[in-house]
Amino acid sequence: MFEKNLDWTIQLFAVVIITVVIGLADYAAGASPSKGAHKAQSTSGKTPAVEHPMKTPKMYSKVKRCGNCGMMINMWARTRHVCKHPEGDFTSCSIHCVADKEKNSGQPVSDVHVALYLHPDKMIPADQAAYVIGSKAKGTMTMRSKIAFGNKAQAEQFAVTYGGVVTDFAGALKAAAMELPTAAPMIDQRRKRTGKIKAVTKDTVCVVCNMKVANYPGHDCQILQQDNSSIHFCSTHCLIHYLNEPGQYVKNPKTVKMTWAKVFPTGDYESAIGLYYVVGSKRLGPMGREAFPFRSKKAADALVLKEGGNIVHFKGLTLQMVSNQ
Repeated sequence: MFEKNLDWTIQLFAVVIITVVIGLADYAAGASPSKGAHKAQSTSGKTPAVEHPMKTPKMYSKVKRCGNCGMMINMWARTRHVCKHPEGDFTSCSIHCVADKEKNSGQPVSDVHVALYLHPDKMIPADQAAYVIGSKAKGTMTMRSKIAFGNKAQAEQFAVTYGGVVTDFAGALKAAAMELPTAAPMIDQRRKRTGKIKAVTKDTVCVVCNMKVANYPGHDCQILQQDNSSIHFCSTHCLIHYLNEPGQYVKNPKTVKMTWAKVFPTGDYESAIGLYYVVGSKRLGPMGREAFPFRSKKAADALVLKEGGNIVHFKGLTLQMVSNQ
């Protein structure tokens, strides 16, 4: 009898420990991101019967690309956000990219509007929306989806069927910010696994200068074309020259799908669109004057302070900024 009671006690203790661990894991991942958050257990294993991303979407947004990661806004329209930022109006594919923009710029967004997940034609002020975190709905730039509804009752009804935690915009943004460190390597691995970023070999050459790209691992860039072929460059210097006149370097250039640049000085690829570029500094790259890409404005400011130059966004880069003359 004593042994049976002991076994039962051990089993009960194990259940308690597992429950506590799961609860702590949910909290660390943002499952309880704000006061008043409501968690609902899924009553079904099915996923929402909606297409996300949308393969042939209509024009939900006049802004075509996410200002942070470069993804097509209309494909990911169900999770798009539009807001004000000290650097200018900002449209993103997800709340992940809103959080990333705040982190990298060091400045908060304001006047945020969000698309309703089930009705992406409609956008409402984010502080009036209710978010469901971690449901069976597909996420955007994260494994734990964060989707918006018109009110708390709608969010709770969705969560009853598809699981997740119901919270407000502040809670969802906090959860997205907490996940940024773990999301970055996951996103990088997925981009490489799906072929969006191609590995550089010893024979890969820059289409502008014909130098071996592998010889400059901290500076290389690449473009993913609409047909999923890639074009490689030894540096931002050559990337900018190509973008200025693609037909000079490639026969029948295709539409650009994504542009990747190596973040300085870490050397990891990131979407060229959302980076901060230091131009006109004393530092030189493989082809002379270069635009040095940084993920954070603070890091870009540090290089300017040390070696001079100015900070510009991707759309502001010009040939004159990387000219050696």
